[in-house]
Amino acid sequence: MRTNFKSLLRQVAVFAISTVLAFVVLLKFGVITRLSYHIEKGRLQALRESMPTGGELDPWNNRARNIAELVAPAVVQIVTERKFNQIDISNLESITGEHQKPADFIDSNGLEGHQRLETPDAIHDRDLYVQDGYGSGFVVNAELGLVVTNNHVIAGADTIHVYLADGRRVQATVRGADPKSDIAVVAIPPGQLHELPLGCSDSVEVGDDVLAVGNPFGLDGSFSRGIVSAKSRSRIPIEGVEYRGFLQTDAVINPGNSGGPLINMQGEVIGINTAIATESGNYGGVGFAIPSARVRRILPVLERGGKVIRGYLGVSITSVEQKSELAQQLGWDSYLGVIVERIQPNSPAHKYDVRKDDVIIRINGQDVRDTDDLINSVAEITPGTKTRFDLWRDGQEQSLEVIIGQQPAGFTPRAVDPRE
Repeated sequence: MRTNFKSLLRQVAVFAISTVLAFVVLLKFGVITRLSYHIEKGRLQALRESMPTGGELDPWNNRARNIAELVAPAVVQIVTERKFNQIDISNLESITGEHQKPADFIDSNGLEGHQRLETPDAIHDRDLYVQDGYGSGFVVNAELGLVVTNNHVIAGADTIHVYLADGRRVQATVRGADPKSDIAVVAIPPGQLHELPLGCSDSVEVGDDVLAVGNPFGLDGSFSRGIVSAKSRSRIPIEGVEYRGFLQTDAVINPGNSGGPLINMQGEVIGINTAIATESGNYGGVGFAIPSARVRRILPVLERGGKVIRGYLGVSITSVEQKSELAQQLGWDSYLGVIVERIQPNSPAHKYDVRKDDVIIRINGQDVRDTDDLINSVAEITPGTKTRFDLWRDGQEQSLEVIIGQQPAGFTPRAVDPRE
């Protein structure tokens, strides 16, 4: 038995030594490396063969191709000129806005892009500074030749040129504009135009695939792919824009994209690309679009050249989140809602018994999340409409019916700073 055991040990030792020597020889001559390479090459080749061919693209790519083909003819480039007479050249920077806008949020048009000074001979011996701006837009009504864009793209322009996808250049006139929401409609000669339908931004969810279309840096007809990153982004300090609640997207948006459409996977417009959060002035991964639901509400007014009329309640408010201690004292234990700080005299709130320290939690059954939510909701109600407000008052929920008024001239919505 002992002899057999020793013989077995010798066999095992010989096998182990032979295996090691064989491995060393294979390694020295690169056999293992070549074998690993061929195995990996075979795996990659099999993967390549499993990929769809040009005629067999996966459903997403097929749909994206179709959407691009469908959308591109309706997206336009907008180029504007603003002329300044007798300008002080030393003050060009302050006039043209060639600086970072507050809070690192900038509109995504190309206003900062191009300036030129024309010679006196060309303008009858008068210095004329011409500021060029560029942005995007899309045809929303082919029959009437109506193009939607951002107000900041065309505001103050002396000349507006629209470049169509088929190469035509036409001159545009402003049909209607609403600076408070940053939406504008310009008119171009109708004929051989393609239009895009407005989709329902209210049904959009975070994670939905989207395409941003426009003319970044003047590169016409550019598409970028992303998702809806967030909804109802309101704390976005864009100068002059009072009604926010934007869609946030990671689709690439750069200067020149302003006014272009944000497209869902049905080929519908769910937003107008408007601004980016950036430290450099260019794409930083965070872009914002005006939801199509807001566009749909005011578009008929702008199409006929009218002025947008908004609802008015007449309260000064702060969010529950900002005054959580006061909310707890009032017995309200949710982070949602707004607290009424002051009531404006002779306002609908005063007439229908809204009180200081009421916590407004719902409007017509819809939750009120924060101050911007209330501001936007009230503004979108047609003046004269009876509206239900659910409140937290005296330790319990109560309801009031208020007939919404019309915003007085010069009214600017503003939440109360909790430090005041």
